[in-house]
Amino acid sequence: MITDRIDPPELLKIPEIVNVSIATGTHVIHISGQTAVDKEGKVVGTTHLDQSRHAFRNVRTALEAAGASLADVAKFNIYVVDYSWEALEALMAAAKEIFGEPYPLTANTLVGVASLWLPDLLVEVEAVAII
Repeated sequence: MITDRIDPPELLKIPEIVNVSIATGTHVIHISGQTAVDKEGKVVGTTHLDQSRHAFRNVRTALEAAGASLADVAKFNIYVVDYSWEALEALMAAAKEIFGEPYPLTANTLVGVASLWLPDLLVEVEAVAII
């Protein structure tokens, strides 16, 4: 469980993201990178928004299967092909749509990448949760 989220004043404050998540618990849950691939292996969506929605739905499904929720997520790593401010806005809109608003403040790493494991994928989200 996340016991605290802090932003030391010496570090850059980014809206809807915190620099430090503090967690205690007995189980650490690692969610593999989730993408816009359905259970048949087909890529769903062609935009950052559509693919982010699907990836976040998959993360939510994985968390629930492990007995966790978004409130238990200590860290996200997000990989984005063709990164831009528009892609980031689409990603955040999808997160709020799938998880609700306000989108939980938790530690995040966002990485722009050249490609993901399938050529048509634009977004991959992995998570670490503590319960």
